[in-house]
Amino acid sequence: MRLLMSRKRHRLRCRRRIRDRGPVALVAKRKSLRCQQDDNYHVDRGISCPDLPEDILRHIHAKMTLRDAARATCASHAFRHNWICRPNLTFSLGTLGLNRNASRDVITRDLISKIDLIMQNHSGIGVKTLDIDLYSCDNIDFAYLDSWLRIAVTPGIEELILTLPLPSIVFENALPIISVYNFPCSLLSNGSGNSIQYLNLCYCTLRPTAGLGCLRSLTRLHMSCTRITGDELWCLLSNSPALVCLKLLHCEEIISLKIPSLLQRLRFLEVS
Repeated sequence: MRLLMSRKRHRLRCRRRIRDRGPVALVAKRKSLRCQQDDNYHVDRGISCPDLPEDILRHIHAKMTLRDAARATCASHAFRHNWICRPNLTFSLGTLGLNRNASRDVITRDLISKIDLIMQNHSGIGVKTLDIDLYSCDNIDFAYLDSWLRIAVTPGIEELILTLPLPSIVFENALPIISVYNFPCSLLSNGSGNSIQYLNLCYCTLRPTAGLGCLRSLTRLHMSCTRITGDELWCLLSNSPALVCLKLLHCEEIISLKIPSLLQRLRFLEVS
């Protein structure tokens, strides 16, 4: 009986305290509990990313689009190293988020500056795909292209896609000269071209020589509006024994097409 009376008096005292303090105390207590739960939730979210193995983080980052990968790098230290070693580099107006309706001068300036910033901060290690689309640009300084290719074209690269703008006419000593980018074939020598599986060149000049070296992994070769002679193409094909697909579109310097007999795997040929 005394125990029951004691419990009853304790409940009465608690009710008086709550009544004296008012509803503010209850609201404050609820807010405190809610904030504590939110803090714990954010802490849990914050530690979940670094706890993942580095190879999984690298795989996730590589699957992101270029813009999302750059944003993730700014927001997370865990992705910063993956950014400078990103294996797939695709540069175009869309991937860089540039205004397609701007003037060609503005497009050229913004595209070149963004690509150059990314490439200069890239380690050059582990690049598997380099896709550069400069079709919407004007008056490009080809020194930029040389610099980017030197960084990316290293042993291990698998895909190289280069789309340049329409050839422009420049005047040198009062004589009009068509300015076309001369692809540096020397980059493919000394083993750097052994891993290339897909080569796609558009609106440039390609002058392979006997010292090109073997492109033993090349299975797809596409060239559009590329300046290359039949003999130079023969030299290139003779160093590509694994070739399966060959596309030649508007390569007007080729008068006759000769296919080396060593291309036993060639299954698809398109000439326009």
